[in-house]
Amino acid sequence: MQLAVWAHPAREFPEGKDSVDDVKAWLDKLREAGVTRYIPFVTSGSPVFESAVLGPPQRDLLATLMQVARKIGMEVHPIVGLGGVSPGFGEDEGYYVPLAKAGEELPSWSGRWVDPAWEENVEVICNISEQMLDNYGCDGLHMDAVRYPNTAVLDDHPCVCERCRAARMKWLGKEVPDEADLARPGVVALEIRMREGFVRGLTERLRRICDARDLPLSLAARARYLKDAVPEGQDWAQWCRDGLLDFVCPMSYNPCLDRFQRFVEQHTRLLEGADTPLYAGVGRKSSLGTLSPQDMMQQFEYLCERGIGAACIFSAGALEDEDLRLLKDFTTHN
Repeated sequence: MQLAVWAHPAREFPEGKDSVDDVKAWLDKLREAGVTRYIPFVTSGSPVFESAVLGPPQRDLLATLMQVARKIGMEVHPIVGLGGVSPGFGEDEGYYVPLAKAGEELPSWSGRWVDPAWEENVEVICNISEQMLDNYGCDGLHMDAVRYPNTAVLDDHPCVCERCRAARMKWLGKEVPDEADLARPGVVALEIRMREGFVRGLTERLRRICDARDLPLSLAARARYLKDAVPEGQDWAQWCRDGLLDFVCPMSYNPCLDRFQRFVEQHTRLLEGADTPLYAGVGRKSSLGTLSPQDMMQQFEYLCERGIGAACIFSAGALEDEDLRLLKDFTTHN
């Protein structure tokens, strides 16, 4: 079983416990448990790497991670993307602007989602990615939140920023759809196609950046493909068929085994005919709930039964000694 973990190094290594020895002690534990790919959030909040775009960090954790990981045979694939994983963009322009409806209060995150319709945003993310790969010698690049905001808001509040308005004029004949438009299947289909074009544009740019360095590009994919991924512009199954991704990690984590199994079955079907390895997302602790170590291993056993040879755990910081012991035994024999 190939094992990866999503990770939050700023939390795993708080100030005063972030020396080379501290990092090595933790990565050694993960490596002994069978983890071969460490996928860290490096731009959420305060960036933990140096960049000509973002400036010097308060702590350069990525340098320490790379130093340790090289010695123990672990790959590091830092995360870039839109939404909450994007570094702060200071200008007022360039964000998703939800179509306003009288009296509605939307989640705070929805108004600060970096919009891929703005080529300036794509350029910044690509510049950050190139510098990070070149300066730190990372083993690949992982995309997260490479999409538009959650359908819980997006379905009724399409983006009406300057760039989306201009794009919509070409196929709708007006800048802002009304309620009647949003109820018409043809309009919805072209609205989704527009979003996917912008999101795919960023993905294709990052693909070229990785290709130029002979490095893999991967994605934390939305688990609900038709409900979330496609409407948000993240048609990851098509991206896999088109060769844009080297491996894909659908966020299938769920404390309900039956729900997890249904996700995995759907994702396996979606990837039929594609040459992209599936890393099933297993959530030890997530917004959907918490698995016990034993319940987590039950999900791994199911993956083995299905012949799925890779998984990605959310997240490294949730793993305790019992988890690591069980994982070590499992990966040793599978």
